[in-house]
Amino acid sequence: MEEKETKIIKERVKTAENAKIERVAAAKVEAEIGEELAPLKSQIQSIQNALNQMNSGNQQSQSTMSSGGQNQQQSNDLLRQIQQFSSQAQQQQQKTFQQLQQSVHQAAQMLNNVEQSIQSINMLNQITQQINQSQQQLQQQYQGQAGQGNMNGQQYQQ
Repeated sequence: MEEKETKIIKERVKTAENAKIERVAAAKVEAEIGEELAPLKSQIQSIQNALNQMNSGNQQSQSTMSSGGQNQQQSNDLLRQIQQFSSQAQQQQQKTFQQLQQSVHQAAQMLNNVEQSIQSINMLNQITQQINQSQQQLQQQYQGQAGQGNMNGQQYQQ
């Protein structure tokens, strides 16, 4: 009976710990991604501004042909910003992946610690059972001796 209860407790602890680890890891990843996306948002905004300027520059160049050099410079600037954005996005992705790997590793260590705790609990349960069995045996021996003592006393009185 106690073995079944131990298994049930073990499964409940494992399930609760797994759910807790998953929640903590998900929250951590979300927070890290949010932090990492903040600088990227400002870069996207600057790229959008450059595109708007190019669009406005293109409209102006249709009316006057003298702005061709300016449009070329804006195109070069935009290309440089896009390349920089792409490079930073790759770096952020690598950093996020490494952090996720680290979180998974930490979660695995936590599960290992839980497993060790469960094994310790099982050992303590076994020791407790052995102690209980020893107490029962001693109690039975004591009762048996007490019963023999009563019988000897009755024989002595006769």
